[in-house]
Parts: sequence; C-alpha cells; structure tokens
Amino acid sequence: MASIKVLPQTVVTKIAAGEVIERPASVLKELIENSIDAGATLIEVQLEDGGKKLIKISDNGIGMDRDDVGIAFLSHATSKLRSDEDLFSIKTLGFRGEALPSIGAISQTRIISRTKDALIGSEIKIEGGNLNKVKEKGSPEGTQIDVHNLFYNTPVRRKFLKSTQTEMAHISEMVTRFALAYPNIHFNVTHNGKKTLNFPTAKDFKERITTIFGNEIGKNLITINLKEPDIAIYGYILPPTHNRPNTKMQFIFLNGRYIRDNIISHAINSAYQNLLMSRRSPIVFLNLQINSSDVDVNVHPTKIEVRFKNTGLIHDQLYSAIHSALMQTEFHSPLQFTGRHNYTGIETSPVTVTGRSVPDGNAGIPQKQGEGVSLNEKKETVMKSMSDFFSRSLDKEAPCRKDEHKQTHLPSSENEGLFKRESRLTSCIQVHNSYIVEETADGLNIIDQHALHEIILYHEIWERIKSSKLAIQKLLIPELIELTPRDFVTIMSLRNEFCTLGLEIEEFGKSTTAIRTHPQILKNLDFHGLIQSVLEEIDSDEIKGETDNILRKIAKIMACKGAVKAGQRLTSQEIQSLLERRKNDIVTDFCPHGRPTTLEFKMSELEKQFKRT
Repeated sequence: MASIKVLPQTVVTKIAAGEVIERPASVLKELIENSIDAGATLIEVQLEDGGKKLIKISDNGIGMDRDDVGIAFLSHATSKLRSDEDLFSIKTLGFRGEALPSIGAISQTRIISRTKDALIGSEIKIEGGNLNKVKEKGSPEGTQIDVHNLFYNTPVRRKFLKSTQTEMAHISEMVTRFALAYPNIHFNVTHNGKKTLNFPTAKDFKERITTIFGNEIGKNLITINLKEPDIAIYGYILPPTHNRPNTKMQFIFLNGRYIRDNIISHAINSAYQNLLMSRRSPIVFLNLQINSSDVDVNVHPTKIEVRFKNTGLIHDQLYSAIHSALMQTEFHSPLQFTGRHNYTGIETSPVTVTGRSVPDGNAGIPQKQGEGVSLNEKKETVMKSMSDFFSRSLDKEAPCRKDEHKQTHLPSSENEGLFKRESRLTSCIQVHNSYIVEETADGLNIIDQHALHEIILYHEIWERIKSSKLAIQKLLIPELIELTPRDFVTIMSLRNEFCTLGLEIEEFGKSTTAIRTHPQILKNLDFHGLIQSVLEEIDSDEIKGETDNILRKIAKIMACKGAVKAGQRLTSQEIQSLLERRKNDIVTDFCPHGRPTTLEFKMSELEKQFKRT
C-alpha cells in the first residue's frame, strides 16, 4: 500500500496560507496591494481587535465583474499574469494569485465589488475554504473585502498572535510604508470605531514624509535625485545628526514596492561611514526606479526580498548618490571627540566615536561582572596614567579644596560638628566634570557620577513604586512629542505603565503625545530622550503580559535620563549629597545597564605605580 498520498486541497491552501499570512498586517498588505493595482485613489480600512476580529478594506478602484468575483478565491487565479514570460517583467504589486485563496482558507471572508459600467455589484463568501455562490449585491464602484475571525479554524496559529496593541503597531508600520510609496492615494484607518491613521493625498513625496513624521524631519530632508540610463534614484535622506539605533526609519521602495535588501543597506551604511556612531543607523526615504526586466521580485512569498540583475551597479549608484548629497552639506565631517569624556576620564588623542554594547538587565540589577573588558584591565589603564592625571588635577583648584581653606577660619570649639562634616568634603574632588575621586581608608575610589546617580535613582524610584509613595509633579506646560504612527501606538499602549511611574501621557493629535506630569524625584528629566530610549529598548512585540518587566525597563531608562550627566559641573554640596545617598542595603557597584560605577584602588597599588615599593 502506498504511503505517499496527495494532500486535500483544503490542506494545501492552509499550508500556502502559512507562508503568506503571518498576522493581520499580512492580510491587510495583500489587500492593499490589490487595491493599488486596481487604480484606487481612496483606500479605507476598518479594524476590530487589532485586525484579529475584523479587517475591512474598501477602495474606489476599477472593481470586478460577476465572473471575476466568482473565481477570485480560486488558487492561482490572477489578472496580472498571462504567461511565464510575464514573471520576468512584473509591473504590479501582486501577481501570484495566492493571497485571496490563502485568506479565505483561514477566515470568514466576503467580497463585494462593482465595475464602473455595471448597474449592480456582485457578492461572494468563503468560510474556511468553503466557497459559496455568487449573488447580486448593491454596492458603490470599487471593491470591499471583509475578513472576519482570522485563524478561527487554525487555533495553533491564532494563539501566536500578539496583543491588540502589538498587532496595531505592525499594521500602522505597514500602512505607513504604502502611504509613503503612494502619496497620491488617500489612506484612512479606523480601529474599534476610532480613527487612528489618516493620510490625505499629498502633492509630493516630501509633503507626505512631513505629514507622517512631522516638521522636525521634514525641514531637515536632503534631496537625492539621480537619473541614469539603467536606474533612477530619488527621495530624501537625513543628516547624520538624525539617526536611530535600528533600520526601522529606512524606507526603500523599488518601483513602488517596499523592499529590504542587503546590497542596498550596505551602500547606505558605506555612504554614512565615519559620520555616525557605532550601532546607529541613518534615516532615509528612497525610491528606486529600475526596468522590471532587470529585477526579480518572485523570490519570497511576502515579496519583500528581490534579486537584481546588476547588483554592483545598484550598489555603486546608490552609494554615489547619497555620498555626493552628504558632501554638499555641513554634516560631512567625521564625528570625533577629544577623549575628555572617555571611560577613564583621562585625556587621550582624538579617536573616532564607537558605541559600547551594554548588557540588558531584566529584573534587578546586574551583579559584578565584566563587559568584555575586566575591571582589572580598566584599573590598569587608569593606573598607567595616574601620575600624569594627578599632576594635572592638582593644578586645578577644586571646589572641595576651596571649602577646606574657608573652613580653617572657623573656631574649632564652636563648630566641631560642622568641621567634621566639611572635613569629609575635603576628601573628594571632581575631575573633568564627570568623575569624582574619593579618598578611602586604604586608598581611593574613582566614581562615574552619572552611573552612580543612575543606580541610586533607579532604586529610589522602584522603592517608592512598591510603597505607593511616588510623589508626582504637574507640568505647567505639557511636553509635546511627535512620533511616527507605529511609535505612537507603542507609546500609547504603555500608558498605564508610564502612569504607574508618575508620567501622565495623553493623546494630542493623530501622532503626538502630551506629557503632563513627572515624578518629583526626577526634576531634570529629558522627556524626548526618555520616549526615544523606551522605543529603542522596548520592542512592540514585548508588550504582552509582562508588566513588571516593562516597568523595570522604563524605570531604568527614567533613572538614566534623570541622572546627572557626564560633563556636568557639581558643587561640593552636590558631590557630598550624591555620595551620602549610597546605601549599604542596595547594590550600587553597577548602574542599571551593567556598567561599573566605581573603580577602587588600594594604597598598595598606588605605591607600586609611584615606585614606592
């Protein structure tokens, strides 16, 4: 008896659906592509429960007649290909005829459509792959598709869907890509009866970018415009001063299709080489126009990956276009620093800025451990320059020593207690406005003022949250922060967590947040830096049932943004207050990100360096 059997068509279709349909955003992507191919200038989307319960899309495209509606859900039925030769010159977004059958196999779907010259439209329904008959239905010109209960008959796939907020973040990102690629189309998205995205038609690409991402991005755009016989590149880039920790703000469109490609990414990064700190990515909005016969888009089921006939040409032309544009601006000089604020606080020769990876502490604070370089190696680096370091530092009159001179004039019998307090103050100095040198009983400590203040603030914030004693300060003028549509959804989904941490955040416009309160303990909080760091460190996929973990992450970021900065001058009293806030019952050896706060040096080590032993 044969063990190999032909799978039923229902199983085949579900397998195909697993490749094409990953989440609600995947369904919407396929349907929007069909609407664009149909020549629509208005695309309206209605969603319920992040698209898990309902995805409804309506367009004013050319529509389908009764015969087309009848075969729309059949596998590999398409109006965009006629022969195998067409595969090598694809000019439409969709072409395989897999999307609608895949969607119909894992949902309850209905199509209503009418062409311009028809008096009445047609309707067809499919449920879990079971197709009903075509019926007449009154409808406006164009097509409407309703997708109910996605993955209702494949519970294994359904349970892998994320929270409503996470799914909406993916949908917002996907719609944003289409809105950028097609500024001549009006996109309107409603979620649970509330309008969430509205992108009216724009006169050009630049206006659409400014509408979506705000004036700060719009006013700093640098034009890219290259036309060659085999390729045309037009769009905009941002100067190196505007960058991100990832490539989410890199929008590359090939003949109107959003793509990701390693060759293109390499060309972009090469053009920005030495202009950005390590592990930062530039912001770009680029359209590539290439002859459809010179590119293969039939590579991946999602059609997001492509193959170029001449990859070297694409790379070189793109690099040249971006590099030339940057050279004509004031931002082309390599980013360097003098070393005055490097890790040890000791002056060094100028070097190119590079990033430093830091471990991500989840619950609690990382215990004493290395970060690729041991503490002993860090100490040795400091010890090698200790002699020169102190000779320069002692030439500068530190505030602690000024207080010491003033104190000698106080009568000791009358001010004995005060004198003792001031004596402690003489045992520390601030160097390079970043590090505190503290005398100890058997040596000295070199303290990173930012790292120490950061871990102290983190513990204080967390303790007050647990005891419900976190005092809140209301802002006289709310802090307004413009965000991308996806980032806006992510931040608003964290509203409860922010509120627990003393930050009241409200919606202020379609993609703008208003911060109205902050914890009293953080008087100099950098709100913009805080929101940006939260977006960098908390991916939207994390926001599902991990409240305590997310609270800790945000608390760490708040402590970082509210702590004194490297390069910030501290008074004697501020230095003393910072050191006195260290507690024996909490770990302050490392900051919340895992960096050491203090380097300890014994007298024996110092004496060895100065050749006393």
